[in-house]
Amino acid sequence: MLATEHIDIYTQYSIPMWEKYCKMHGYNFFHYSEKILEDMAFTWSRIQMMIDHQKKSSADYIMMVDADTLIYHNMYDLQVSEIVNRHMKPGQQILFQKDGSDRFGLYFSHNFKLSYDLKRWVLPNAGFNIMANTEEVRNFLQTWIDLGRGRLKHIADIHPRTQNVLIRGVLQDPELDKLVGYLPSKLVSKRNTKFVQHLSAMSKEKIASRIKAEFDKTF
Repeated sequence: MLATEHIDIYTQYSIPMWEKYCKMHGYNFFHYSEKILEDMAFTWSRIQMMIDHQKKSSADYIMMVDADTLIYHNMYDLQVSEIVNRHMKPGQQILFQKDGSDRFGLYFSHNFKLSYDLKRWVLPNAGFNIMANTEEVRNFLQTWIDLGRGRLKHIADIHPRTQNVLIRGVLQDPELDKLVGYLPSKLVSKRNTKFVQHLSAMSKEKIASRIKAEFDKTF
């Protein structure tokens, strides 16, 4: 997790939840609290964080979570290995949260216009992912940063920044795109989900209130 002190209002709840989850399963939890890439927008430090962490970790898989995520109190038993075995297809090494959610039993993209423009109904949300600790994934991540600094620099600082470059750059390479799979929105999403809720487009106060409500059921 990458989170600075300016969002302590809700990380005071989300960090202990993720620490508890990791402790239950024997995982290591890492909280990065400072910007790593000085020449790019803050969110780009998450990508460098993942590269650096992969290089020094012996874990088979690394799960990156945004600070504005919560774990439902009755889902702590679900292990990363179960998620990978169930949802990562042969040849895939990365599982992204879908940038969409289920409504009335149907999946809807949160950015319909972009999905339509790119003819890609399922788009990734860069704020929650599970990645294999491999050279192929590190190349994927490095390509992501290189595009943000280079050919796609003009969109690298336009919201949603890293996702812009991921969708319009990295995933346009068939060899990199085939590494990617997607988690069901019923598992991780902004709404109508069962394992992790990823809150966004809300004030810090509303995020804090929502995470605290689940925190209070957990501790």
